[in-house]
Amino acid sequence: MASFEYRHEVLVRAPREEAYAWWTDFSVDDHAGDRTLRGTRTDLRSEGDTWTWTDEYSTMGLRTRWRWHVTLHPPQWEELHGETKLGRLDGIITFQEIRRETRVQEVGMVTAMGIGNVLVPVLRRSLVRLLEKDFKEHWTEFHNERRAR
Repeated sequence: MASFEYRHEVLVRAPREEAYAWWTDFSVDDHAGDRTLRGTRTDLRSEGDTWTWTDEYSTMGLRTRWRWHVTLHPPQWEELHGETKLGRLDGIITFQEIRRETRVQEVGMVTAMGIGNVLVPVLRRSLVRLLEKDFKEHWTEFHNERRAR
């Protein structure tokens, strides 16, 4: 099985609780519009601190459907697990307060399955860039929304 670890982070100019609340305010529009990782979200459900949903993305010439399971541990971190025909993604996103800012870091492991064993090694760098760009786009959106208030 092909697998790789990835990590990226961003420094957010906001208190940890505010950044965490915004990040974990999941909605069906989270990947709508003109985004690097554009798609639709369905079956959004929550039970306590556990969320599940399905995302369908169209990117890099591929169309993939991911089933997500996220467990919240407010306000410090969230645990995420996603599965598709190509493989799994397991990770954590941490929120660390630093002075009046918050360091948000995502660390994850992508494990290929099926045809993903052929595709993932070839597309590894592109996938890491895609995940990082998507992560940073979300936080740019956070700053834009915050400035608009």
